[in-house]
Amino acid sequence: MRRFMVLMVTEIDFVQDSDSHAQKYEENLANVVKEAAEKLLLRAVQDTKVVKVQVAEIKGLLSL
Repeated sequence: MRRFMVLMVTEIDFVQDSDSHAQKYEENLANVVKEAAEKLLLRAVQDTKVVKVQVAEIKGLLSL
């Protein structure tokens, strides 16, 4: 089985900035990404298994 990794950076401006909003966003983002990867259908794909989804807030500067 082949493995692929996705790097995605989102910048979010919350209406009311709080740790609870950020935590909920992290959880929802992880679920949405996992579900999207599992539902991606191509004729050449027999099965998809999401091994790991990790979402964390970036506290410092990021260079890509």
